[in-house]
Amino acid sequence: DNQSRNRRLGLALAEGKSLEEARQSVGEVLEGVDSTRAVVNLARRHHIEMPIAEQVHRVLSEHISPLEAVKVLLARSAKPE
Repeated sequence: DNQSRNRRLGLALAEGKSLEEARQSVGEVLEGVDSTRAVVNLARRHHIEMPIAEQVHRVLSEHISPLEAVKVLLARSAKPE
């Protein structure tokens, strides 16, 4: 179901579009972008590891590819989370 704005954003990013291009293709408010930034900042402030949120934030703000973010996550040492 492609009715979710944030899902459509993710699909556009996965296609290789920049954040700005993805935003334009969705054409609606994307609260997930700002929410991700807020969650990551709060986690950092409280010294909480949130590896998936960190990588989503990197894709959105540091212009790394979704594939690179997945590689970083898969390279992590296995541990209970």
